[in-house]
Amino acid sequence: MVAIIEVGLTKFGKRKESVLDLAAEASVDIIRKHYDEIDFVVVSNSYSGEFNSISGINNLLTTYLSIDSVPSVRVDNTSGSGGTALLIAKTIIDSGLAKRVLVVGVEKMSEKNTKHVTSIIASLLPREERDVGLTLPSLAGLMAKEYVSRYNAKREGIAMVAVKNHRNGSMNPYAHIQKEVSLDEVLRSPMIAEPLTLYEFTPISDGAAAILLTKDEEAESFTKKPVYIKGTKISSDTSNISSREDILSLRAVRNSGKIIKEKVDFAELHDMATILEIVEAEELGLLKKGEGWKAYIEGDTDIDGEIPINTSGGLNSKGHPIGASGIAQAVECFLQIRGDAGQRQVKEHRLGLSLSMAGFGNSVSVIIYGDEP
Repeated sequence: MVAIIEVGLTKFGKRKESVLDLAAEASVDIIRKHYDEIDFVVVSNSYSGEFNSISGINNLLTTYLSIDSVPSVRVDNTSGSGGTALLIAKTIIDSGLAKRVLVVGVEKMSEKNTKHVTSIIASLLPREERDVGLTLPSLAGLMAKEYVSRYNAKREGIAMVAVKNHRNGSMNPYAHIQKEVSLDEVLRSPMIAEPLTLYEFTPISDGAAAILLTKDEEAESFTKKPVYIKGTKISSDTSNISSREDILSLRAVRNSGKIIKEKVDFAELHDMATILEIVEAEELGLLKKGEGWKAYIEGDTDIDGEIPINTSGGLNSKGHPIGASGIAQAVECFLQIRGDAGQRQVKEHRLGLSLSMAGFGNSVSVIIYGDEP
């Protein structure tokens, strides 16, 4: 077992700094405190080539941070890179290859326009699906339509995901969007992929997040409040979305969710679109199948609700710099379990969960965090 002993985070948003500057901003304080103790670096980054015209970002970063002799690797699993990077870092420690691993997630996306960004991200879909116009937002729209039709769900129930997440994001000083929105504002914002509107999708963000992992038996020598990674599971599904039997069935989410052995107190989910948060929560068993939308209307997923979801603001409000998103989820779980989340603090915080997803359920990592080994 491993433990998180330090974290770092930049403000998400449209940042003028370079991708290396952002990664350094998130990790430099950790490096200053543990310069001689870090013996491996894992960098979560998907698109430094496409967005920033650089390759080998892991080696460039260790040189930039003056830790040239520390071995490193880059992890690219599209929007699921962060969760995958955490699994790899844990495996490196479990194997005995390293004792302390620095994990840095970073993406610099805002220099490209929305159309270009959407096209780059859509490249994770098979060519035949892209050729007929499928994108991740359009798939989310199709999912939302089917969900409303099949379960007779109220459209407002889906939109309330955005209301809740923007409210949480307004209390997060690192969030891209720090502004509450009303239900009416969500429903009246520009249509992106019918029936989903602008406020129901993630903004295009830059940012970075970092965590330092060590063996669990050494954790308390570094901090009085380590957070332990109690379990991890990664699952995959076909990248051919059109060949799946049911657009509402995210098999990789369901399979990775099998690691949940007891009730979790809060969860950070992959809400690239509002409907995904609901469907993921149902597939994990956090909400009842076909009735998850009701939980948002009734406030069950609020910070003071029965099962708080995306207390950070989620990707929807906090932002979605792709390589950083899964690491930022771990940072939020770390803060919540330690009782350090400020205005966003949940009452029960013994066990937390993060779900990091590549594509439209192509690959899914679920991680369980706890306050004891």
